[in-house]
Amino acid sequence: MPRPRLAALDPPLLNLPPPDRSRPAPDQLYRALRAAILRLDLPPGAPVPEPAIAAQAGVSRTPVREALRRLREEGLVDIFPNLGSFVSRLSVAQLDEAVALRELLEAEAVGRLAANPGSATLPLLRRILAEQRAAAAEGDRDRVYALDDAFHAQIFAAAALPLMWSACRAARAHLERVHHAAVADLARAEAAIAAHAAILDRIAAADPPGARAAMAAHVRANAADLAALGRLHPGWLA
Repeated sequence: MPRPRLAALDPPLLNLPPPDRSRPAPDQLYRALRAAILRLDLPPGAPVPEPAIAAQAGVSRTPVREALRRLREEGLVDIFPNLGSFVSRLSVAQLDEAVALRELLEAEAVGRLAANPGSATLPLLRRILAEQRAAAAEGDRDRVYALDDAFHAQIFAAAALPLMWSACRAARAHLERVHHAAVADLARAEAAIAAHAAILDRIAAADPPGARAAMAAHVRANAADLAALGRLHPGWLA
């Protein structure tokens, strides 16, 4: 991995929440920095300097180091000795693998669910879809993303496939920054919502092959999102 240029060491502008003295500082910093990275407020390659973050958060550098260590373990931060910490760039190979894994798992889950949806499944999915449409209409990208996650989680829960959801969620984590970039574009968010509606239609029709095909097409759209992100921000890719 190439070392970042020293010119990138200007401190980022972060909007860290006021510290909650009743909770561990490392956990608060980890969550705040993770959210900033996933939302692309701290884009790939951006510096994450310990002194500036410690000063903004009103803490010592020790909890900042602990938060950065956790982020490095997740692959979200790279730490270079004697140079500093930087947001990890996006790995195209890793993201391609995550898309392939999601396609396999999610197509299987929705196919099983369409074969036997259960009485409570359709109302729950319809409610999530309606809330997602409302969030998109309000321009609330964080809510749109949270409801996207809820829609997919509910499919695995209704199909009684918790182990598969755990594996799928790990794959989704690698794609979260791509997802956030996509839902920031409301036209792309609307396309994802339309894909959810198509999947729901196939579940309601008890059409396992159709449900699998609709889900596979939806998941493969991640590859198009990644390609678009690479064209707009080539420096974000490893």
